[in-house]
Amino acid sequence: MVDKLSIKEEMRAIDQRDRGWWDSLTEEEQKKVSIFVLMRYTSAVQTKNPDIEYHYLALTNELVNKHYNILRRDVQLQHKLLQCVGLGTNQFHPWIPPSKQRKGKAGKLIKWLQELYPIYNDDELELLVANNDKKDFENIAEEMGMDKKQIKELFK
Repeated sequence: MVDKLSIKEEMRAIDQRDRGWWDSLTEEEQKKVSIFVLMRYTSAVQTKNPDIEYHYLALTNELVNKHYNILRRDVQLQHKLLQCVGLGTNQFHPWIPPSKQRKGKAGKLIKWLQELYPIYNDDELELLVANNDKKDFENIAEEMGMDKKQIKELFK
């Protein structure tokens, strides 16, 4: 017997657009389906055809990820949208873990810079950190009136 909630079976249902798969699950099984995990797998395809890779990435983002917070309570609808991404044949979907949040030194500095420059996105902030050294940020902090103890905390 095939485990309906194995990642292989879940991805088969998405790739092959198996519309009856969701209805074949019990209520308990439906509650166990993690759209976030399925979205991560669906968006990543390993194939020799870059068009297929782009198709899966772009459509997953456009149909499911873009409105994730609006649709998060309707898991069945999100699953059907993921099935719209499938091309009718099984694909290999490697797991790509979400990026880790920075902790420690860079985390405190980035958080402070986010407050200082709220219109900068994460990439711009990381570029700012990469192109400046500790002394530059210490000077900015001093100009803002921070004392030596507060400045030291930024780099702990």
